[in-house]
Amino acid sequence: MKTIIFGAGFTGTHLLKYTPDAISTELPNLCTKNQIPFDFNDPTSWKNIPSFDQAVITFKMTDTVLAEEFSKLFINKKTILLSSARNLLNTEVNEVISEKNHLSKKPRSLAERYFKDIATILYLGLIWGGERNLSKWISEGRIRNGAKFINLIHVDDLCRIISKLLENSRTIEKFLVSDGKPLKWSEIAKKKGLSLSSHDAGLESRKFNTDKLKATLPSDFQFQQV
Repeated sequence: MKTIIFGAGFTGTHLLKYTPDAISTELPNLCTKNQIPFDFNDPTSWKNIPSFDQAVITFKMTDTVLAEEFSKLFINKKTILLSSARNLLNTEVNEVISEKNHLSKKPRSLAERYFKDIATILYLGLIWGGERNLSKWISEGRIRNGAKFINLIHVDDLCRIISKLLENSRTIEKFLVSDGKPLKWSEIAKKKGLSLSSHDAGLESRKFNTDKLKATLPSDFQFQQV
């Protein structure tokens, strides 16, 4: 099967290691000879996309008009769309959320609605690993509230999950994706020998229920922990 990975960012680049037969897209001015010159915001570049059987869309879409037209390229194709768990709403601090939670009406969520009936959508927790270094983020002061719960997914685990889903027959599903073990930032800091101040958390602090994802993965699938 011919696989295209749309986007050559952090996750897209890592995913190529797990799907060696795939080809990725890159912005025309950054494209190498082994990549497809493609810019979502320039529909004239879409003509460069060759025929394909399955695809993983790793980049963020917010233009609803372009998203509607772009989605037509994926009808009857096996497609995985990487989204953000921020698109799933909660109404209580530290609420346990699942794929059943309502979606926001932010531009990204509205753009992705055109894929809800043709693709498997992964609502991702915070991706870490490699240059996405948790200790560095804490040390640099980028994390400001140790009381906030965070739901993590290592980039290698995410790539393995995507690879497993590509091996399955074509499905149209929604999955909330993390390692299934919510942690407070203060707990992560402690594991790293660091400290963080804590104050009351807001609605951005929540916990993921990933039972649906875990039921889909092999029983021996192991997640990397902090």
